[in-house]
Amino acid sequence: MEQQEYKTPKALMAAVIGMGVLIVLGTAGLVGVILHRMNAPHAPTTATVPLVDTPRMEPSRAEVPPAAAHLSLGTGERVLSTTRVRDNVLALHIGGPRGDRLVLWDATSGQVWTGLDAPAAP
Repeated sequence: MEQQEYKTPKALMAAVIGMGVLIVLGTAGLVGVILHRMNAPHAPTTATVPLVDTPRMEPSRAEVPPAAAHLSLGTGERVLSTTRVRDNVLALHIGGPRGDRLVLWDATSGQVWTGLDAPAAP
C-alpha cells in the first residue's frame, strides 16, 4: 500500500498567516496607544482644594414651590460637567477665569449651594 501525502490547502495557509499578521499589528497598535497615553501631557492639578462652608440642603418638598430651572453664571464661566446627586439636585462643575468651582443646584427651587472652590493656576 502506498501512503498518500496530505497537503494543506493554500487558502487555509493564507488565512492562518493573515490572522497572525493581524494579531501582531493589533498588539503593536495597542502598545502604541498605551505608550502615547502614558506620555501625553496632563493638565496641572492642585494638591489641595479649600472647602467652603455650605448650608444644609434639606428643604422640605412641600415648602418649595415649583420654579423655572435657571442658573446664572458669571462672565466667562461655563458648565464643564453635570452629575445628578439625587432627584432634582445636580452637582455642576463650573470653570471660569477665576478658577473652577463645584456647586449643588436644586433645579426645582432654583437654590444654589456653593461646594468647592479651586483658584485658577497662576
